[in-house]
Amino acid sequence: MSCGPQMPAMPLSMVKAGETVRVSRVKGNEDMKHHLKDLGFVEGSEIHVVSSSGANIIVTVLGARFGIDSKVAMHIMTVG
Repeated sequence: MSCGPQMPAMPLSMVKAGETVRVSRVKGNEDMKHHLKDLGFVEGSEIHVVSSSGANIIVTVLGARFGIDSKVAMHIMTVG
């Protein structure tokens, strides 16, 4: 049983620049899940959003910086 209310998961595409979140799950087909897993987007991974500008999001995960299309970022569910 958890202690207190839990934040609902939201897509990475909705996280603001400067925020750090954790991956709660990855949605999509198997190819999408596998690709994102290879990049380090796995449950529990910490993601820092460097910048977010409409169609593209720049994030840091596992010490590497990636540019992600917002459509792909919608498959990465996060919690604060």
